[in-house]
Amino acid sequence: MSEPSDGADGDGSGKPKSRDEGGPIREDDNVAATGEVRDDLEVPATRKQEAVKSEATADDAPSRPSSIEIDHAPLIYPDDGSVSAGVRKLDRQLGVAEQGVLVALLSAIILFAAGNAILDKLAGIQIHLKDEIIRGGTFAIALLGAAFATQQSRHLAMDLISRRLSPRARLILKVILSLFVVFIVSLLVRAGYHTVKIQKPSDELIFTPTLIAWMVPVGGCLVILHTIFHIIIDVDYLARHKLPPERMRSGH
Repeated sequence: MSEPSDGADGDGSGKPKSRDEGGPIREDDNVAATGEVRDDLEVPATRKQEAVKSEATADDAPSRPSSIEIDHAPLIYPDDGSVSAGVRKLDRQLGVAEQGVLVALLSAIILFAAGNAILDKLAGIQIHLKDEIIRGGTFAIALLGAAFATQQSRHLAMDLISRRLSPRARLILKVILSLFVVFIVSLLVRAGYHTVKIQKPSDELIFTPTLIAWMVPVGGCLVILHTIFHIIIDVDYLARHKLPPERMRSGH
């Protein structure tokens, strides 16, 4: 006697179980029962969750600093002595004051030039002091910028020879070159002072020729002052047999 054959689901009924009976659901049965495809049968997407996880992992991973970030990162001076720390603080405060004046001058020149252009375009009005302010302000920015670059040690420097020396020899060479800079800039200050004395009265209101001539010795004296500050700091390190941190250079 043959046994009754089980259906597709093995219960002997010969019919597949429906959703309520716990059997597998096929798309054809779903369409026959409801007349439409049910959305709740879709498989939840898991790829998106994995992608979010991988992105979070990538964000949590520490990123390597770029060369620009390294070059602009502030230097730390843990080996500063009492003399070095005091001189460096004074040098930094003077640099902050120079930076404030530079920002004010640059902003004034830009706003003045833009306002003059707008008035000339809309109303045909030209300010008489335009050329005087732009010329004198630009000259002042150039000289104060040189002093601020000296304080930041951002001036042009060729290290083709110094890179072959030891750190202590580079520090000694830096002191010698700084003394040479003081000598050269002192000649510039002297020439600027003689230029001030030969200036004649002018009808300029703001940047008179005498005032512009005074910018040369003033800017030169600031460069000399920052250079002397750096010489004192370097000599203090040499006397204490220490080496200050050096900013990375890239061929300039």
